Amino acid sequence: WSRKVQRDAISYSSTYPYLIVTIGTGVSILRVDGPRKHERISGSTIGGGTYWGLIRLLTDVEDFEDVLKLAYRGDPTKVDMMVGDIYGNNSDALEKLGLPSHVVASSFGKLVAKEDPAEGLTQEDLARALLLMVTNNIGQVAYLNAKLHKTPRIYFVGNFLRRNKLSQKRLSYAISYWSKGEMEALFLEHEGYFGALGAFLLSQNISDDTQGFTNWNERQGSSGSSSDSGKSNAASCTAKDDGTAYASGDGTE
Repeated sequence: WSRKVQRDAISYSSTYPYLIVTIGTGVSILRVDGPRKHERISGSTIGGGTYWGLIRLLTDVEDFEDVLKLAYRGDPTKVDMMVGDIYGNNSDALEKLGLPSHVVASSFGKLVAKEDPAEGLTQEDLARALLLMVTNNIGQVAYLNAKLHKTPRIYFVGNFLRRNKLSQKRLSYAISYWSKGEMEALFLEHEGYFGALGAFLLSQNISDDTQGFTNWNERQGSSGSSSDSGKSNAASCTAKDDGTAYASGDGTE
């Protein structure tokens, strides 16, 4: 992750299939094979609600955005046991394992052997380590489902990611790392509104046309609107509101 790259790709048929990973209180994973062709294939109980519930036990912060500010200032290596902590930072074992020393071996693992697990730790460190633990878990579940269903593109959405650059960077890095660069994590511009927008469209009882887009003007009762005009407007709306995705740059943290 070195930069964000804007693209409008969701309206192209070559985009399918892909996964949508919705991160709210929990996590839902859907495979999308085309317009109105989707299926929930998996999920996880470890999501944004998990992070928020545990962080309230570990810190005195009562606002999610304040927790993110804490996390930005934290050092997770004070909490997590790294591969380098086990094998050393420059050992032959690392080469044999094919693992870099900075990869997490055990989340919160450094606290196991400490007589006082809280000694030397700040709320910032705990907020950062917990955020990365939850995010890593979501990323691995997403990766395994993408591998199982052969979907190289994974769209991550949900209010958990709103203004949460740390999790976006970690998801991008994790998907690239586990897939050896064969899969891609993508993010929408307004990721927190994705579920609300979908619920709104579903409530309109809109059916598909043969092109996979909705004749919005005709269904709203606009006079003089043609089918082609409706398709054009809906397509441009889809590209603008749903299709703006961001891909990672070089896959680094």
